[in-house]
Amino acid sequence: MDIQTEVLIVGGGATGVGIARDLSLRGIPCILIEKGDLTSGASGRNHGLLHSGARYAVSDPQAARECISENMILREIAPHCIEETGGLFISLSEDSLDFRDRFLMACDATGISTTLLSREESLELEPELDLDLVSAVKVPDGAIHSFELVLENARDA
Repeated sequence: MDIQTEVLIVGGGATGVGIARDLSLRGIPCILIEKGDLTSGASGRNHGLLHSGARYAVSDPQAARECISENMILREIAPHCIEETGGLFISLSEDSLDFRDRFLMACDATGISTTLLSREESLELEPELDLDLVSAVKVPDGAIHSFELVLENARDA
């Protein structure tokens, strides 16, 4: 058997199938090989968090920009594969509010939308939060259904 292609993709996880879809949309011939089922590796064993990038905003702004960019792309092309969960970064009474303010500025600088919540608003969202809570910052984290996303990309490719 003589098979010819422009690109050979090894691995049927989120990255491999996403690349196959992208190449297909560009008209570039490719073949994807996978030793198991789709998402049988890391893509099927992840925690499913769709990062906003907020956790990197202060320490690694470039990573934060990449995360929020990918987050927005996935929300645009596959909204049915994403569950809106939001994320909360909390400030406790022993924490410096200077860091919270630096965090808000860093998120703003990297394009991550934030909502500053009062103690009462935070506890309304998550009643089991620590009672020493002062405030929380809500960010656009989500949960991604990776098998559904991979399957949709494979079908589209």
